[in-house]
Amino acid sequence: MSVLGTLVRKEFRQLRRDPALLRLVLILPVMQLLVMSYALNNDLRHLRVSVLDDDRTPLSRRLVEAFPHGVTFTPGPGAEGEAELGRLLREGRCDIAVHIPAGFARDVSDGRSPAVGLAVDGSNSSIAGRGAGYAEALLTREAARLATENGRPGGTPVKPAVRFYHNPELESRLYMVPGIIVILVTIISALVTGLAVVREKELGTLEQIRVTPVTPLQMIAGKTIPFALIALVDLILATLFAVAWFHVPMAGSPLVLLLGVFLYLVVTLGLGLLASAVSDTQQQAVFTVWFFLVFAIMLSGFFFPVQNMPPWARALTWLNPMRFFMAIVRGVLLRGAGVGDLAREFSMLALMGVAAFGGAVALFRRASD
Repeated sequence: MSVLGTLVRKEFRQLRRDPALLRLVLILPVMQLLVMSYALNNDLRHLRVSVLDDDRTPLSRRLVEAFPHGVTFTPGPGAEGEAELGRLLREGRCDIAVHIPAGFARDVSDGRSPAVGLAVDGSNSSIAGRGAGYAEALLTREAARLATENGRPGGTPVKPAVRFYHNPELESRLYMVPGIIVILVTIISALVTGLAVVREKELGTLEQIRVTPVTPLQMIAGKTIPFALIALVDLILATLFAVAWFHVPMAGSPLVLLLGVFLYLVVTLGLGLLASAVSDTQQQAVFTVWFFLVFAIMLSGFFFPVQNMPPWARALTWLNPMRFFMAIVRGVLLRGAGVGDLAREFSMLALMGVAAFGGAVALFRRASD
């Protein structure tokens, strides 16, 4: 027992001498608890409802206004035609699209059951079914109330024609598999890159490279290009496996997906280099990358939609590159989104890539001086 006690005291002394690692193991659990407790929320929140009102009567407007502008439903972009309504769903700018046909008020007044179109984005199967049920119940209740007010007590209810887009069967694997692909690419590009550079520090070979004519930019390129190619091959293999084995559709263009991968790899490789620049050991690098990786996954919309999160957590997601790459992968695979549909996501990844890689180059140049 005395030998064991000596070994335990030795490990605590070593941990105390590594303040960076000590901060990570003490602060990380508390921060993860605080953020995850609020961010991991599977309740229906802020479902964006877009409406196409072809009837344009007081009754149809009252049906539109029946959707409460509160926690569950929020107004989405309006549409002037069916094509525009479909485009809003494809671009992911609305979660539920309601189409009130011409003659709705006349059918209610005559006691007929009007059919109201209800299109739901089924990409996220965990909320699509419940969201459609809420919307269908709301439309049926409001239409019955309108019929009663027009002299039809217990009048014929509306008949919502519900259709799920992008995932008609609401299969969870179609939503989860693209997210898993994103996580795999992130681990390969960020974590392995950070470990590779720190390993050079521990072995002392990094100092030998610095005294050679190799510039910091050349050294960074030499370290990142191999892992970028590995991550790209992993993505291609994972995507092919997802399409062939899990039957995930490839609704969009593979070239759009490759463009998103290129921009995302610039970001993650830059972040891996930054983690290696501030770490002296591989253990520190692992904890540093894992610290940010856990937050990135939870704030990316992988498990739960971003709109379900509280405002401060939604604000943090704007700093999370995984959120935008997740939207690109799911948008291309499930919705067939193009570059124009994902312009915001591509722009944010480009800005983050410049910041991450620029910061890594600056740190390595300062270390070389």
